[in-house]
Amino acid sequence: MVRLSGSEAARIAGAVCSGLDPDRPWRAQLVELSGDLGPGERAVAIPYRAPRSATGEDMVELVLHGSPFVVGRVLERCVAAGARPAAPGEFTRRAVANGKLDLLQAEAVRDLVAAETRFEYQSAQRQLSGELSRELGRVRGELIATLAQLEAGLDFAAQGADPDPDIAMRCLARVGQEIDRLVSGGERRELARGGVRVVLVGAPNAGKSTLFNRLLCRPRAIVADAPGTTRDVLEATTEIDGVKTVLVDTAGLGVGGGEVEREGVARAGAALAEAHVAVVLWPADTAQGPPQLALPPGGRRLLVRSKADLAPGGGEGWLRVSARTGEGFAELEARLASVVRELVGHEDGPVAVGARHRRALERARAELAAVDTGTPELAAEGVRWALAALEELVGEVLTEDVLDEVFATFCIGK
Repeated sequence: MVRLSGSEAARIAGAVCSGLDPDRPWRAQLVELSGDLGPGERAVAIPYRAPRSATGEDMVELVLHGSPFVVGRVLERCVAAGARPAAPGEFTRRAVANGKLDLLQAEAVRDLVAAETRFEYQSAQRQLSGELSRELGRVRGELIATLAQLEAGLDFAAQGADPDPDIAMRCLARVGQEIDRLVSGGERRELARGGVRVVLVGAPNAGKSTLFNRLLCRPRAIVADAPGTTRDVLEATTEIDGVKTVLVDTAGLGVGGGEVEREGVARAGAALAEAHVAVVLWPADTAQGPPQLALPPGGRRLLVRSKADLAPGGGEGWLRVSARTGEGFAELEARLASVVRELVGHEDGPVAVGARHRRALERARAELAAVDTGTPELAAEGVRWALAALEELVGEVLTEDVLDEVFATFCIGK
């Protein structure tokens, strides 16, 4: 598709193709490309008239059959007729400037294009629908009401106006809790975008690589009866319950061995220190006790008694799994999916926010935390600064630096 936007869109499109009727907007029209492309080279043209278009301006979209040569020639002829190539994200940026989208929805367009998993796609769809904008609108409304109350006390103090500071503090506390809830959604979004790190750890020959391959549904790691097959850290990305997940297979945490084995154990420890979820495997046929492992703050642990077909029992809290019989794998996969989903949140939870949103929300939260309604003048100023942070977030107050940050990572066609 070749997209033209601006007051000259219809004229430039007319110079590229014949048969286009700009007075029939919002209708697909079969046109013939003119110039040196030869007879019979056709396209579908759809003219749009402002403000009923994606950018809020006059637009024409040309749908071509996809030949790189044809697309290139059409672009060359558009430029020759007076068009210029769009900057990254410029179509969406114009939509923001013309009030078709707010800044949060514009960012959702980018995230929708980049979505690799169901969770990322659903998160972007919720933001594009305006859900985050509405939530922030409610927060902003409460702050405006509180500010009005504080300023009324200042403006009409001589007439005896004496607003209750406790009411204002309760309102600000509610707003603070709502901001905290949205910030926590940002942490989950960053986790989902980078991938939940699931690290498989345990003794040598505990079945880590077998489980690694099974979760990936492909033979990524070498599996052998001899212990110590895996000496390095193997990583592979997959999707668990719609969430991007980085699976990490590690060397067995045995005692002794040579220099290579010791290095493998050290790398396994380093991988464990970055784990969001540690799947600890303890073979059922081993006489020694399970490994004692320290996880990073907030890390989750799944305890798996592997080779369950070789010995009964397992211990409280341990899942029994057998690669030979398939016992326990369905339950393990369900438990792992539950833990991963718990870490990133569920679809009906608070809408996830991005890094830029999180910075603005934390700035607003810091301003509100410093408010003391016992000093109305300073309290009103703090609320104003908090409001300014939220307005910049939604895009009601725009600076070129903010716009450049938002649209720098857009693709050309959006």
